[in-house]
Amino acid sequence: MFLLALLPRLIYPVSWPMQWYERSVRFWDALLAGDLAGTYQRSHPGVTTMWIAGLGLRVYAAAHGWSGGELLDPPLTSLGIRHYPIEAGVAALSVIISLCICLAYVLLARLLGWRVGIAGGCLLALDPFYLARSKVLHLDALLAALMLVSALFLIGYLYGERRLHLLLSGAFAGLAFLTKSPAAFLIPYAVLATASRYVTGERNRVFQKKPGFSSVKPQFIEKIRFMCLWDGSVRASKMCTCGRRLWEAARDLGVWGLVAACVFVLLWPAMWVIPGEALSGIVQRTQFHIETAHYNPNFFAGRVTVGDPGPLYYVATLAWKTTLITLPAGCVAIFFLLRQRKRGEDNMPVWWMLIHAVGFFFVVAFVAKKGMRYLLPTFPALDVLAAWGLVQMASAIGRWDRLRKLTGVPSAIIVIALVAQAGTVLRHHPYYGTHHNLLLGGTWVARHMLPLGDQGEGLDLAARFINSYPGAELMTAGLQERFTALFRRNFAGRTRAIGQADVDYWVFAINGNQREHLIEHWGEYWETCQQTEPLWSVSFDGVPYVWVCRAYPHEPEAFPIEHRLDVQLGDHIRLLGYRLSESELSTGDTLTVTLFWQSDGRLALDDHVFVHLLSTDGLLVAQHDSVPGQGERPTWSWRDMEVLQDEHALITDLSLPSGTYVLSVGMYDSLTEVRLPAVSPTGERLAEDRIPLGNIQVTLP
Repeated sequence: MFLLALLPRLIYPVSWPMQWYERSVRFWDALLAGDLAGTYQRSHPGVTTMWIAGLGLRVYAAAHGWSGGELLDPPLTSLGIRHYPIEAGVAALSVIISLCICLAYVLLARLLGWRVGIAGGCLLALDPFYLARSKVLHLDALLAALMLVSALFLIGYLYGERRLHLLLSGAFAGLAFLTKSPAAFLIPYAVLATASRYVTGERNRVFQKKPGFSSVKPQFIEKIRFMCLWDGSVRASKMCTCGRRLWEAARDLGVWGLVAACVFVLLWPAMWVIPGEALSGIVQRTQFHIETAHYNPNFFAGRVTVGDPGPLYYVATLAWKTTLITLPAGCVAIFFLLRQRKRGEDNMPVWWMLIHAVGFFFVVAFVAKKGMRYLLPTFPALDVLAAWGLVQMASAIGRWDRLRKLTGVPSAIIVIALVAQAGTVLRHHPYYGTHHNLLLGGTWVARHMLPLGDQGEGLDLAARFINSYPGAELMTAGLQERFTALFRRNFAGRTRAIGQADVDYWVFAINGNQREHLIEHWGEYWETCQQTEPLWSVSFDGVPYVWVCRAYPHEPEAFPIEHRLDVQLGDHIRLLGYRLSESELSTGDTLTVTLFWQSDGRLALDDHVFVHLLSTDGLLVAQHDSVPGQGERPTWSWRDMEVLQDEHALITDLSLPSGTYVLSVGMYDSLTEVRLPAVSPTGERLAEDRIPLGNIQVTLP
C-alpha cells in the first residue's frame, strides 16, 4: 500500500509553484540560525510543509555538497539551467502523505473490515486529483492527509474505545492546524461527532472499563449523583445520566483540543516568541479569504468570471475530478446508508465520513475565494465512502441466488473495480491533473466547464522541445505570466513576459487562455499564432494544453523575394530565392545580393555563404564569403522555418572587362571547407554544388 501510494507521487514530480520552496529554505535557515521569529513565513501557516520539505531539501544539499545558500541560488547545469531541487521537497512530502494513506488503510480495516480497508487505501493512493496535488510542493495534499487521519482516529476512538486514538486524533489535528487554516473545520466536526456519540447515549463510558485516565470527579457530578440517590425520581435519573455524558464529552474534547494545541505550539518556534503576531496573522488572513474573492479571473461554465464563481463551481469540480469508479461508488454508498438507516442499522463511522466530506464541501463553497485545490480535503473522505459503497455493492451482488455458491464473487468485483481505477488513472502519468471523469465526457467536455492545466501540465515538455534545437541557450521564450517559473526551470534560454520585444517563441498554456488573465498583453499574439500552424503543441485526452508558436518571421510570402527558387542545401537548409540591387552595372560598382534562406532549425555546424561572380569561362572575378546575416546570424542560431534575409555586397574591379558574367551562390562548412550538396527542385544535384542565380551585364563607365 505504501509503494502504491508513493511511487506515482515520487516519479517525475511536476511542481510549478516556487513560493513554498523558498519559504521552506528560509524556515530552516531561521531555525538553524536560532531566529525563532523567522520561522513565521506565512499566515497559512504552512509549518508542517516547511518542516518536511525543508528537511528533504537539506538532505539533498548535504548529499550534493551544497551549502544552505545554494538552495536559493543553485549552480547552473550543463544546459545553462538553474536547477532548483524541488523534487527533494516533493519527495519528502510524498513519503509523509503515503504513510498517512497507509495509516488510513489500517484504521479503515479495523473500523469497517479488511475489504473496505484495502479498497479505501487503493482509492486514496490512486485518486487522480489527490495525486496531482501531491506532486506539488504546496500545502493542500498534506492538509487533506492530516485531516483524514485525524477524523479516522477520532471515529476510531468514539466507536472503538481506544484511548490512544483520541490522543492521536488531537495530534494529527494539531499538525493539520499547522498546515493550513481550513483545518479549523476539524473543531466543529470533533465537537459534533463527540457530542452526538455521547448525548444520544450510543457510547458507554470508556473509562469505566479503563480506569486511571482521571480520578478527579467534578463537584457538580457528585451533587447530581447525590440527588439521584436522595430522590429516586425518573427526572433525577435522567439528569444524572445527561450530566455524566456531557462531562465525558467535554472531557474528551478538552483532551483532544489540549493535545492539538500542544502540537501546534511545540512544532512552531514562532509561537514561542511572537504568539500574538502569528495567531493574529492567521485569523486576519482567514477572514480576508472568507470575505474577498481571488483578484485573478477564473473560468467556469464557458465564461470568464471575476470574483466568486459561486458554489456550483465546486459541484462541477467534484463531478469531473472524481473517477468512473469513485463517483458511482459514492452514490451507491449513500443508497446503502439510507437503506440501512431505514432498517434501523445505522453505520455511524461511515456516516461520519459522509459528514466530513459534505461538511467541508459546504464550508469552502460559501467562502468567497475559490480554487479547485481548496476543495481537496473533501476527496479523501469521498474515497473512503466510495470504498465502503463498493464493498457493500459487491457483497449484495454476491448474495444473489445464482452467485451465492461462488464465494469469491465479492472479492473479484472489488478487484476488477480497483484495476479499472488504476488503469483509468495511471495512463495520465505523470500529469494526473489532466484526468477528468469519463462518465461525464472526460476532458473534452470538462474544458467547457472548468479551467484546465492549472498545474502547468505540458510546459516542461515545451521547454524541452525548444531545448532540442542547437543554440537554444541563446533563444528567448515569451510566456503568459502564471507559469513563467515552471518553464524557466526547464528552459536553457531566456524567459520573458510574452509582450516583450526580441522574443523568439511564444508559449501559450490553456489555463491562461481560458481565464484570459492579462489578455491585453498577449491576445494579439495568440490571434497571430492561430492564423498559422503552431510549431509544436501537446494534447491530453485529445485536448491541446500547450502551444509553441514562432515569434520570428517564417512566412516567405511576407518577404520581397523577386526571384523565387527552391534549392536544397544539405539536409537542413533551403534557398527560397534572391533579390538583386541591379542586373546591369559598371566596373567598380557594388552589386548587392539579398538571399532568402529557410531551415528546420537543426543546424549544429557553422556554415558560411559564398557569393561568386564568374566569367563565361569559369574564372572568379569577384566574391564575398561570410557568416550569414552580415556576420551576426551563424547557421547554428537559425530557428525552425525562420526566413532569414541575408545581404552580400560584391565590388567589381575597375579593370574588369565589359561583358556577361554568371552570379552563383552556395554554402560550405567553415571547418572543412566542404561545400553543402546543392539539389535543384527536380532532385538533380547541381554542378560544383553552386547555385546559378543568373547573368550580370558589366559595362565600362
